Amino acid sequence: MRLLAAATLCLAIAAAPAATTPAAPPDKAQVEALIGQAQTWLLAQQQPDGAFLPGNQFAVGITAMAVEILSRPPAAIAADDARIAKALAYLKGKTQADGGVYDPQEDLGNYGTSFTLMAATAAQSQDAAWLAGMQRYLKGLQNQDADAIHEGGIGYGSKGKGHEDLSNTSVAVAALRASGVPANDPALERALKFMERCQNLSSVNKADWAGTDGGAVYAPDESKAGGSQDPKAGQAGQEPPAMTSYGSMTYALISSYLALDLKPDDERLKAALDWVTRNYRFDGNPGMRKGRELEGLFYYYAMMAKTFDALDLEEVTLPDGTKADWRADLFAAISEKAIPADGGVQWMNTEKRWGESLPHLATVYMLRALKSIHHEL
Repeated sequence: MRLLAAATLCLAIAAAPAATTPAAPPDKAQVEALIGQAQTWLLAQQQPDGAFLPGNQFAVGITAMAVEILSRPPAAIAADDARIAKALAYLKGKTQADGGVYDPQEDLGNYGTSFTLMAATAAQSQDAAWLAGMQRYLKGLQNQDADAIHEGGIGYGSKGKGHEDLSNTSVAVAALRASGVPANDPALERALKFMERCQNLSSVNKADWAGTDGGAVYAPDESKAGGSQDPKAGQAGQEPPAMTSYGSMTYALISSYLALDLKPDDERLKAALDWVTRNYRFDGNPGMRKGRELEGLFYYYAMMAKTFDALDLEEVTLPDGTKADWRADLFAAISEKAIPADGGVQWMNTEKRWGESLPHLATVYMLRALKSIHHEL
């Protein structure tokens, strides 16, 4: 994506003082060593049935995520390796009559199916019927009510229409695109409109709450960082709290915009990139309320790395003119949080929200981030 290197210009906030030299990035050998340790730990967690997590509501999704990232370089594990083959067989065994891949008791049909579709694609599955069934299932989850603010969005898969969100929609978009669905597919064009309604940008989002900061929220009527458009959320006689943009969803938005082929000079993309530049940090998920900054931290790291990798960026220019090498900064943050375990390393969030206290999930996120860093070295 060399064309997207021009997006570097989008990350420079106007009229800044002279830039300083950023920290030096790690060399490939350092990153490969940490990836190797993480994969050693993750592979040691595989169960006899092929799952990478025993008896947990996230087992299908985490197993699929593990297969997808283990199948990617560096240190890619071949599809015919017994461990990958066993995991894929486990996932195929969770395929339901509607084409989705999930445990009916997990309540996570979209995530399980999306990550399995990405895993099967990364492992170069030749089962066309299986892949097509997952694509149909994901499209079938989409809200197509033309009068609803959630039109175009995709939710968990079990709560019914009206519960769609940017997190679920972004992973479904990534899976559909990775598996060959074109960006101009009607389902993906509807998803793009839904995403616009999750962006805090009044030039494209006509909702009353939309401002101009360019960041993103969880859904058109809710921010997990604070604020809701539910009338019940406010005090008697008051407007509901304002919706706050936050880091993990803003990177998810940018990543999805790129997947849907938005160009670097698109105002939606530029505004979101400006937001992450103004909120460039590694000690917390920016935008989250005080005392809750660690919630979603590892997903935030993973999405940051995925986004900057897709943009083919090495450095960003911060508002004060400082040059920052995100590869160096993110690798340092990830390395600092690594925990030795089972002959390798794992990661675990001290905050339980969104499952990140599970080392299986946090470690998969960090493997994804590390492989993105490596790709940009």
